[in-house]
Amino acid sequence: MVASLGCLILHGFTANVDNVRALASMAERLGMPYRTPLLRGHGTRPDDLRGVTWQDWYDDAAAALRDLRTEAERVVLCGHSTGGLVALHLAAERPDDIAEVVTIAAALRIASPLIHFSPILCRFIRVWRGDLSGGFADPTLATRCTNYEWFPTDAVVSLYRYGRYVERLLPRVQAPLLVTHSHSDRVIAPRSAEIIYERTGSTKKQLQWFDRSGHEMLLDRAADEVVDAIEASLRARIEAELVQGGSRR
Repeated sequence: MVASLGCLILHGFTANVDNVRALASMAERLGMPYRTPLLRGHGTRPDDLRGVTWQDWYDDAAAALRDLRTEAERVVLCGHSTGGLVALHLAAERPDDIAEVVTIAAALRIASPLIHFSPILCRFIRVWRGDLSGGFADPTLATRCTNYEWFPTDAVVSLYRYGRYVERLLPRVQAPLLVTHSHSDRVIAPRSAEIIYERTGSTKKQLQWFDRSGHEMLLDRAADEVVDAIEASLRARIEAELVQGGSRR
């Protein structure tokens, strides 16, 4: 039997499915079929990101979406950081498949001013060092994070370009939208959330702030609050789908 709604859950740059596991548990509570694809170059070793581009991440997510659609009529997209960009991209390209989009600190604009020079820097600097604690308002919680501690510079250049590309696609996003972010995020500029909220074509949209957390919103201080907000939005979407299904019958 095909469900009315499925959930596609997308992790962020240098991360893996550990960072979004709370959303998989949420989907299970809601009885939704779901997928948590491991995007190209992730979940193995940092060197595997070398030469990987945003098109690879999009292709991996699109393949997972097609697979999930064999079990669900439509899909809710939940994406953290880079996964949020991919979710917005999918919503712009595959509107008939998408019931709702949830972004969690979507990586539209990277906070570091050095990012603007990354296309030049990558010619001379092959590796960037990360700071896992920098993604947390409470640095002691960084032990929960299994992200890469360094990454190839060419991969972050692709991420930077992807943010600019997706920003141009925002008016094409028509699905209901929940945008979540934190003013305490030092990795992705909080202005990103405002741009997404303002420029998407969605007529039903919300912007919620969770300032007790940093960038790793699903692992930091307010993680439970973030998941509760997303779950409430999805429960409302499921109820709406049931009402619409009943009216069609």
